[in-house]
Amino acid sequence: MLANLSGPILLFAIIATISGQLIQGATSGWAGAAIWLYFLLNLEHLNRRQRVQNFAIMVPGISLLALALWTQADWTLLQPLLNANQLIITLLAAISFLQLTTRLSSEQGNSRGKNGLRRTLLSTHLMSAVINVSAMVLVADRLKQAGKISTLQGLTLLRAFGTCALWSPFFAAMGVTLVSAPGAELARFVPYTAGLAIVAILISYFQLTRRADTAAFQGYPISFESLKLPLGLAAAVLVSHYLLPQFSVIMLVSVLAILLVLTLLLIRNPPAEALRQFGQHVVVGLPNTRGEIALFISSTILATGIGAAQTAFNLNLTPETFDATSACITLTLLIMLSVIGVHPVTSSLIAGTTLMPATNDPNLLAMTLLMSWSFSSILSPLAGNQIILQGRYGVRARDLFRANLPYVLVMLPICFFVLWLY
Repeated sequence: MLANLSGPILLFAIIATISGQLIQGATSGWAGAAIWLYFLLNLEHLNRRQRVQNFAIMVPGISLLALALWTQADWTLLQPLLNANQLIITLLAAISFLQLTTRLSSEQGNSRGKNGLRRTLLSTHLMSAVINVSAMVLVADRLKQAGKISTLQGLTLLRAFGTCALWSPFFAAMGVTLVSAPGAELARFVPYTAGLAIVAILISYFQLTRRADTAAFQGYPISFESLKLPLGLAAAVLVSHYLLPQFSVIMLVSVLAILLVLTLLLIRNPPAEALRQFGQHVVVGLPNTRGEIALFISSTILATGIGAAQTAFNLNLTPETFDATSACITLTLLIMLSVIGVHPVTSSLIAGTTLMPATNDPNLLAMTLLMSWSFSSILSPLAGNQIILQGRYGVRARDLFRANLPYVLVMLPICFFVLWLY
């Protein structure tokens, strides 16, 4: 019975977080408590893989916290747990509502071969920039035949989705980055990472169209209807950020996403039907974010444990300085960690905690974290988006890794150049 309340509880957390940020400019204790209650109610509903992954992250964190408190009984070490990463979780929950407004065009057009690959790459990228992995799933459902998609289709969707992490303010990657690198300014670093995203898309296109199976590629056509939402919302965020610089990008995206959904639902439907659809998402859709939110909570526990241990034992893992060379080394290490199963959420939070004290310019750290998230999600067979392609659409992890490794090896020197250029 209580599990049925998890959606409304998360909605309360969203409202409490937004209210606390907009009115007081601070996190909300009520929101933190609600997020923890949501997490506990949904813990038993995680699938086996999710439970193993979360406990593997939580157990070391809890152990480090216990050891730190036993050494130094300072309960302020638990403060990050009370905050429960509520800014990022609010962003994640708020953008899930955008699924209610997404409509894929039914047109076919010329969507075969190189032309189809180009259209699929662009349309999936722009839609994923707003509604995240949901766009990748929606397009894959359109492309599948006999429940499967081809390796080339899987690679196209994977590259389109992963590249969004470099620039999209609607991605969890951006939320984690802005929290892990406080003081980073979107307007300062996004021109660099967005330029890198364009290069990444072009290289992906030229690489993928050289494959022998390109001629048989069946893609999804790009259409104005599918682009209105991402382009309109992106413009709204940029204008709002310019007019209201005192509010964080995370909060602006969260508020605008919910307001846009309510507005479009009311335009397309009678008021009663619009409210029914919105309420249905609260009851059913919000609980479906349990996997992602559990990962953020678990990563918060681990990052808090590491931070507490550093404080209690006076450990200094922070380098003397964080410059372009350090950024290149960090980027390489984070991508390597992702291949063995360390999620970018975890590595970004830990990297932020460790490196921020040595960082004179948080924009450099932000760029590094976004790059690591993007290429980790494309390369790692254990990334959530890859597991979806493997489990739901029958794409083999080995085939994806073999095709993506040369791509990442090509992109790494370009990333190094961009970091040095900045």
